Amino acid sequence: MDQLTRGLMYLAGVYVLQGTVRFFANLYYWRHRFRSDPDMPQPPHHWLLGHLLVMAEITKELPLDVHPQVHLPFLLEKYGLKDKGVMYLDLWPIGKPMIVVADPNLAHQAAQVHVLDKDNDALDFVLKPLSGPDNLVSASGQIWKFWRTIFNPGFAVQHLMTLVPGIVRDCETFVEIMEKRAKKGEVIDLEKHTTCLTVDIIGRVVLDAELNTQHKPHELVEAFKSQISWLPPVNSYNPWTRWHPFRPIMYWRNQRIMRRVLGDMLDRRFLQRDPMLSSGKRSKPIIDLALETYLKEKGGNIGSMDEEFRTNAITQMLVFIFAGHDTTSSTICYIFHQLSHHPEKMARARKELNDIFGTDHADAARMLTENPLLMNKMEYCTAIIREILRMYPPASSVRAGAKGTYLKDPKTGELYVTEGLTVWLASLPVHVNDNYWDNPREFLPERWLEDEIPKDAWRPFERGPRACIGQELAMIETKVIMALTLRRFDIEAQKQPPPANGVNEVSGEHVYQVLAASAKPKGGMPSVIKLASRII
Repeated sequence: MDQLTRGLMYLAGVYVLQGTVRFFANLYYWRHRFRSDPDMPQPPHHWLLGHLLVMAEITKELPLDVHPQVHLPFLLEKYGLKDKGVMYLDLWPIGKPMIVVADPNLAHQAAQVHVLDKDNDALDFVLKPLSGPDNLVSASGQIWKFWRTIFNPGFAVQHLMTLVPGIVRDCETFVEIMEKRAKKGEVIDLEKHTTCLTVDIIGRVVLDAELNTQHKPHELVEAFKSQISWLPPVNSYNPWTRWHPFRPIMYWRNQRIMRRVLGDMLDRRFLQRDPMLSSGKRSKPIIDLALETYLKEKGGNIGSMDEEFRTNAITQMLVFIFAGHDTTSSTICYIFHQLSHHPEKMARARKELNDIFGTDHADAARMLTENPLLMNKMEYCTAIIREILRMYPPASSVRAGAKGTYLKDPKTGELYVTEGLTVWLASLPVHVNDNYWDNPREFLPERWLEDEIPKDAWRPFERGPRACIGQELAMIETKVIMALTLRRFDIEAQKQPPPANGVNEVSGEHVYQVLAASAKPKGGMPSVIKLASRII
C-alpha cells in the first residue's frame, strides 16, 4: 500500500469518525432535551427513537401517502393536546425537531408579534431546487425586504384587476378544452388541467408570456414538473428514494433549463424598458412593475441589469410559478369535488352567477373583461373559496425558533420555548378544530356569510408581514375560473386504489391531500366531467 493510499484512508477514517461523533452528540442532545422537561406538551417520547415510533404508528391509521399536515389533527387529538394547541415533536435525525403551533393566538404571536424568520433548513429541500436561494418565500432580513418592495406594486389588488382580461382569455381556453372532454364523457386528470391553466395565467400576469401549456408542452413547465418529481418524498424512509444518486444531476439540468428560459424573457422585458415606461399601459405584467421599481432605485438610466439582480429576479419568478399555480389549481379541484356532493350549494352558486352575469353563460367572459369589479358581487362564490381553503389549505408556514423567544399561552401563562426548533404554524389543525369552528369537517360556505369568524383562526395564506404576497391574485383567478365554469360543467371525482397500507380515506374523504411539493388532491383527482344542464 503506497503512501497516498494510506493518506486517503486516514482522511476517510477521520471523516467517518467525526461524522459518527457528531451523530451521537446530536442524538444525545435532542433526546435529552425532550426528556428533561416533564411538562413539555408532546406525545410519548422514546429514549432512543424520540417520536419516530409515534409517527410510524399514525401512518398505520391514515393513508400511507397522505400529506404530513393531515397527521397533525389526529396526533393532537390522540395525545390530548388539541385544546392546548401546541405539540413538540422530536424527529431527529429524519427531520428537524419542531414545535407544532395549532392555536390561533400562539400563531399570531409567532407570525405577527415576534415575526419569526422563515426556517431555511425546513424549506430549502423544496424551494432551493425549485427556485434557488434567497427566494421571497424563505429569505429573511434585508434580502426579503428588498424583493418584497420590488414586487409589492405588481401584486396590489388595484393593479391585478387590470390583468383580469388576460386571465379571462386563459380561462376561455380552459373552457374550450373541458367542453371537448365533457362531450366525450372522459375521465380526466383534473388537477393536471387546472395546473396547466394556472401556469398559463401566472406566465401571462407575471411575465406577459404566452406559455400556452393547455395546448402543448412548454420546456419551462416541463423542466419545472420534472424538478417537482425529483423532490425526495418525506413519507419514505427508503435510503435509495431519499438520497437518489441521480437527483443532483436532474436538479442541475432542470435549473439550467428554467433559468435559461426565464433569463431570456427577463432580458427581453429589460430591453423594452423605454417604451414600457412611457407607454402608459395600465395592464402591465408584474415583472414590468418590478423593473420600473428597480430602474427608479438605479436612477432610471442604466445600460444593463447587474448580474445579482438578474439572478435573483429569475429566482423570484420561479417561486411565483411554484407558489402561484399550486394554490389555485388544487382549490379549483376541491371546489368541484365538494359541490358535486352538495347539489343545493352548487345550485345557489349558479343562481348567484346568473344574477350577476345573466343566464347566457357566454356573457360572463365579456362582462368580466369589461368590468372586473363585477367579481366583487360574487359573495357566495367567495364564501365557497374561503371554505375550501379552510378545509384543504395548500400550504402552511414554517419559521425558525429564536433564542429568548417564547410563545405564551394566554390562558395559563405557560411559556413555550422555540430556540433551535422549527416552528410549524400549522393551519389545518386550527381549521378543523371544533373549539373554533362549528362542524369543522363539514363543507359549510354559509358560515362565511352568517357567522362571526374566529379571530386569527383562518390562515391559508398566513398572516402578518410574511403573509403570501400572491393571495389576492389567487382569489381573483379562482373567482374568474368559477364564473366561467361552474354553470357549464358537472365534475365528480373517482375513487382510486388505496396505498400500500390499505387505508384509503381520511375522515370519510377519499380525495385527501398528498404531498407533491405542496398539498394536492390524491392522484390528480381523476374525475368524470359532463356538461351541466342548462336548466338551473
